[in-house]
Amino acid sequence: MAATGTLSDEQVHKVPIKVLVDKTKNKVLFAEARKDFVDVLLTFLTLPLGTIARLVAKESNIQPVKVGSLSSLYESVSHLEEEHLWTQTCKEMLLQPRSSMESYCQKLKLNIDDTGPTNYFLCENLECSKKQSGSFLSLFRNQRCSCGKLMNRVMSPENLTLENGFVKETATFIICDDLSVLPNVLGTSVDLLRKLGVKDMKAIEDQTVDISRREVVDLLKLSLLSKTPLTDFIFEKKLCVDKFNPINQSWFEIGEESSDEGRRLDVRVLVRKSNKKILLADAEEDFADLLFSFLTLPLGGVLHMLDGCSSLSCIDKLYKSISELSPERYLMSQGLKDELANPKCSPQFSFDKQILPIGEACLPVYYCKTYHTYTNPEYRLALTTSPQSSYYRYYDEDGRLKILDPKSPIGDSRSGGGFAKGPSMYMVTDDLVVTPMSSCSGVSYLKRSEVPLSDLEERVISIGVKEGLGILKASLTSTSALTDGIKQLTKSIKLET
Repeated sequence: MAATGTLSDEQVHKVPIKVLVDKTKNKVLFAEARKDFVDVLLTFLTLPLGTIARLVAKESNIQPVKVGSLSSLYESVSHLEEEHLWTQTCKEMLLQPRSSMESYCQKLKLNIDDTGPTNYFLCENLECSKKQSGSFLSLFRNQRCSCGKLMNRVMSPENLTLENGFVKETATFIICDDLSVLPNVLGTSVDLLRKLGVKDMKAIEDQTVDISRREVVDLLKLSLLSKTPLTDFIFEKKLCVDKFNPINQSWFEIGEESSDEGRRLDVRVLVRKSNKKILLADAEEDFADLLFSFLTLPLGGVLHMLDGCSSLSCIDKLYKSISELSPERYLMSQGLKDELANPKCSPQFSFDKQILPIGEACLPVYYCKTYHTYTNPEYRLALTTSPQSSYYRYYDEDGRLKILDPKSPIGDSRSGGGFAKGPSMYMVTDDLVVTPMSSCSGVSYLKRSEVPLSDLEERVISIGVKEGLGILKASLTSTSALTDGIKQLTKSIKLET
């Protein structure tokens, strides 16, 4: 059969960048890019960690990769039976976490976030949605209304706007090999060449490279694993993954200590006496919720909590670039700059007992309009953020809607609860595999680890803000997140028998 000639999505949606390379060293000196490419780089900071773990586990031009302990945490949640979570929606929220800045990303040519956009649902019972008070709105499908019916009536809010990315339309930028984003001025490029020690200008060659979504995923993988992602992208795509495998990274840096006010969680751990490595932890559902919440945290929000020091050097450089870009000339606004520097969790993804200093984006107040038109007397519904609307000349009622909490097992508008069902105990490995507590499974794990029982010691550790941030930071680069995350931050107390 003859080819139809239809272009694939990958062929249609491509963005060109100009790359300056040193031919003698096979090294990228820097790239020159416009809005479309810089916007997609900045989206990396808006992605929840669970989305990143999901994206890099897929095939692109580079093989699937693992990110520290995040990948094993994500995989363990995917295998967790829903009976251990408060609702069926909890698992969806952890495996497909939403970005609080999705409105800035959905119109981008190379948006790699494959999480579906936020949808809005009212009760399928029209009479229930027409009530002046007590009606619910859900941001997730198949939630139960207080009347018992499913909330599957799809609504589209009035005046829902999608933003046009992050940087101004006419701005151009220099992208360094470490993903630093700089204003495109001649002095900057000359200074870069000097710093890179370029002696022979004849060795410099410029190339135009077309970037597709698939190749943006390549860059995301390399930004997490490499200190020179552009060079590796252009010259070594298929060879660099083993070279920069985070499993082989033995270093772990501790940034500035954070305030440690607030509640703490007690966790029992089994530690090897010989090397102080944590093998297993068992804890209540609050600690499981802390670990699960890692998947919902936007990367930029994590950087903000860690004072810009995540130990992912290129991500740190990309994050630092935001503070140095002027909203007058480069970013869309000062408000957007502030939001990029500290993106929050998406609405309804946080919980009251969260010990990490991460905020949650706020939802507007929604109203359900019941109206009819002059030509059609049948009642219809409209979702709006305004209590009064001149658009509907024949509306009869408008009621303020309560937002249904997707983590609430009783259909409440605000439970404030977490994801893990309790009271219950959970077992956690050093690489953050979370499973329901099972002594048999624990013994089997110790057997596979081939650790003599005489080398084991049980301790109790207290997890606060500093310890939580330590585990979070370690999870980005280490497959021993518990050991690396808390060994320098806590004083362990041997359990009295």
